[in-house]
Amino acid sequence: MNANRVAAPSVGLALLLLLALLTALDAMAIDMYLPGMPALAADFGVDAGRIQQTLSIFLAGLAIGQGLYGPLLDRFGRRLPLLLGIGVFVLGSVLAALASSVEWLLAARFLQALGAAAGLVSPRAIVADLCDMKESASIFSLLMQVMMIAPIVAPLLGGYLLEHGGWRFIFWTLAVMGTIGLIWGWRLLPDSLPVDQRVALNMGSIWRAYGRQLRHITFLLYALAGGVILGSLFTYISASAFVFTEYYGLTPTQFSYVFAANSVALVLGGALSNQLLKRGVEARNAMLVGMALHGLAGALLAGLTLFGEPTLLLYSALLAVAVGALGLIFGNVTALTMACAGRQVGVASALMGVLHYLVAAVIGYAVSLAPQGASTLPIAIALCGGAALLISLQVSQPRHAPMAA
Repeated sequence: MNANRVAAPSVGLALLLLLALLTALDAMAIDMYLPGMPALAADFGVDAGRIQQTLSIFLAGLAIGQGLYGPLLDRFGRRLPLLLGIGVFVLGSVLAALASSVEWLLAARFLQALGAAAGLVSPRAIVADLCDMKESASIFSLLMQVMMIAPIVAPLLGGYLLEHGGWRFIFWTLAVMGTIGLIWGWRLLPDSLPVDQRVALNMGSIWRAYGRQLRHITFLLYALAGGVILGSLFTYISASAFVFTEYYGLTPTQFSYVFAANSVALVLGGALSNQLLKRGVEARNAMLVGMALHGLAGALLAGLTLFGEPTLLLYSALLAVAVGALGLIFGNVTALTMACAGRQVGVASALMGVLHYLVAAVIGYAVSLAPQGASTLPIAIALCGGAALLISLQVSQPRHAPMAA
């Protein structure tokens, strides 16, 4: 972690909640409109795959945006770039609410994602500035748990807004939430990077900084593994609405209940991860167990869908196990990756985000092109879980231990 971090961590409850809100804006922008995906397809006269591309373009925008914010965070501090990004998110949400075509919506979603990217990069950098790796692993897991309120509440709220006002109300609500975060952040956000530790902003130094991180094999492997797992999550997010509504006949409101239940499983997985960390289990080991469980649950469900017709209850239960296992992964893989940052916390946070969301966008786009069926989602989960586990195992424990310390 940052060798010059603040000696006494100052991530209090109010700041933790604010960081969780700002980090959750991207999750809200993704999950809230899920129940409206079939309605969007019908409204614009396009197929399901075309609407799923509104998620892929969002992920691509998050990846590109994080790459842009990294150098800005190390040059101008953590506060100003974050506030500007939240303003861009609000603008993109308004444009999405006014969209008259799927192309317009795609452009608005890209702009919305560029803004939301600031809410991913800056909070990670702030936590890395203020905390060591053990503390940051715990805080990242807590952030994930607080942030996972979004997937629980978002589809329920999205289903309600869809039923009473249409899909455009969903994006107007996101604009209001972004505005609240902007005002709250203006009043509370600290700037955890001292002025004397900021670096000049020029293309040469930026490329050199990114190059140093890319040559760090441990950083690169953990970042790639995290991207594969994020791709699995977003495949679940983009495909689950169509699976439950088209193959199991659920209404958008009923689907939102299933999605919220799976989000509760993810929160429980995060809580289990925190308990394991408190009991002395290493972050790496907890992460590996989560990856193995995620892939195995996906493989079992894939087998059942390929060679039979699992009931709604069985399909939902195995999917909940796969999603819950992610709670053992996200906070730990983030802490392990950021432990390799050294003094380049902003650049490392940005590069990690770029790799995460580029990999996730590619995976999501590839799945959207595949024949859609009940087996497509669990097959993708099984492949992603197995791939992430294999990548992570390439980092030997002795090689990582000195950096973790």
